[in-house]
Amino acid sequence: MLSKDYRLPATTKLTHAKYLRASGFGIKYAPNELPVSRFAFVVRKTVDRRAVVRNRIRRVLRSCVEELREQIVPGYDMLFFLEKGIIDKRQADLSKELRLILVQKKLLQ
Repeated sequence: MLSKDYRLPATTKLTHAKYLRASGFGIKYAPNELPVSRFAFVVRKTVDRRAVVRNRIRRVLRSCVEELREQIVPGYDMLFFLEKGIIDKRQADLSKELRLILVQKKLLQ
């Protein structure tokens, strides 16, 4: 679980944010002028009506972010939008895809 320092509060507005799209999720990110990067995860009910499934998806992607947290460039707020295509993916595939997209946008050291 991400410690409180790395969680993005629900009231935070991402101004001048950029959007990345991957298969199964999207990332909205913006600079935050803090010494750490913060993360939040959104799973809509249209992905799956069952809360158990939505929470599992959220936990899997959160663990991928936790693995990369030390390598992610500090000073960004990142909001992950999880979509239907992510349900069937394995954690290793998601981690690899997340790493690839962050490297492409120079958000990974």
